Amino acid sequence: MLIQIQSPHTDESLIALLKQDDRSAFELLYRKYWRRLYDSAYRRVQTREDCEEIVQELFLDLWSKRQHLEITTSLEIYLFTALRYRIYNYIRSLLTKKAHLDYLLQRGDYEANLVEDQLYYEELQRALDAGVAQLPEKYRRVYELSRQEHYTYREIAQLLELPIDTVEKQMAKALKLLRLHLKEHLFMLLLAAHLLG
Repeated sequence: MLIQIQSPHTDESLIALLKQDDRSAFELLYRKYWRRLYDSAYRRVQTREDCEEIVQELFLDLWSKRQHLEITTSLEIYLFTALRYRIYNYIRSLLTKKAHLDYLLQRGDYEANLVEDQLYYEELQRALDAGVAQLPEKYRRVYELSRQEHYTYREIAQLLELPIDTVEKQMAKALKLLRLHLKEHLFMLLLAAHLLG
């Protein structure tokens, strides 16, 4: 049974309080919208754990961006639009994993290559992490906000108080440096495989 939370505050006043780090305003918004967002996610995702994770992450994102929120529609539209994007990314991730698994299953040497592929992926991930750690601070911060915390360039610009074109240039530079780092790493990996093979 859906319980409507009665509050003397409007969504607009709660958002204003939220921007001032008011946890009780956040809790009221959470209690008001959590069930509806969960039900909407469940109609598309159909697994309880994944739905809970998607909605929890949505609210965590709302809290982490609270001081820089710019909601031009109603809060309800904002939340359900954000939910739709998260579900889209979740489904896209599942399809990518399924496509990769289907590809591996079609290979005759699946068992042997599964371990090899996993080791290669882990090595590549370590190389990427090392490359990110070596980036100059201003490039690393923009990269992490974009790729790891999923902020848009506009949100990053607001958060770091930079012009959006500066954010775009710094991200382009970060990606260029990472590509160079990974290219060098891949060359060394292939050379080692050739010498040891």
